[in-house]
Amino acid sequence: MDYKYYCFDLDGTVYVGENKIDGAVDSIKRLENLGKKIFYISNNSSKNKIDYINRLNNIGLKSDEDQIVLSTDSTIDFLKKNEVKKVFVLGTKSLKKMILDANIDLCSHDPEFVVVGYDTELDYGKLVDACRLINNGVDFIATHCDPVCPSEHGPIPDIGLITEMLEKTTRKKVYKVFGKPSPDVIDSLIVKHGISKNELIMIGDRLYTDIAMANQAAIDSILVLSGDTSREEVETEPTSATYVIKDISRIR
Repeated sequence: MDYKYYCFDLDGTVYVGENKIDGAVDSIKRLENLGKKIFYISNNSSKNKIDYINRLNNIGLKSDEDQIVLSTDSTIDFLKKNEVKKVFVLGTKSLKKMILDANIDLCSHDPEFVVVGYDTELDYGKLVDACRLINNGVDFIATHCDPVCPSEHGPIPDIGLITEMLEKTTRKKVYKVFGKPSPDVIDSLIVKHGISKNELIMIGDRLYTDIAMANQAAIDSILVLSGDTSREEVETEPTSATYVIKDISRIR
């Protein structure tokens, strides 16, 4: 493998919950020492970019905001392009901060959209407020689609299950879903940094988000078996990724 730009998923690829994956940090540092440009792409909208910079720093990886690409970025881009001024957010304080920093107000009375994120601070009152607004005709959008999030305790509920619950409760479909597997993230990186597609590779642990995004963006990919995808699943879709490896410590 010889690429100039490496896009790493985080949960399940660089670390799982609070546990870093053996050899992952050394592998990324080795790439950086070779002059490779590293990006970190995550669907997890429960944290903002500073949270991720601190999380990576805690395991020994230095990064800046330009290297962190979140599903929240695509969500905020959509809101700005549609000149949305106020939203209700079913999400964490970190997600709310990113939306406020984008000069979009938070509102529980008459918002233009309900924004659903991966809410690790979820309580029943938030669900009631979201349903009240959706029942009254406010469209809702979701930062990403993942049904589960890998953790050191095994899979735990992610935004996809919250979105499904809102759909079944209100009998309204989500208006738009952002994040992987949409190729928008890769396309924006290519334009912003002047990257050729053959210089770029995506590394992740999920067939239906990381690898699907790479395929839609027409770039190479590496599927790692350190997170969501099992070897048995790979055998049923043997051509889904360009490469399949145990974990990112194998990247040379």
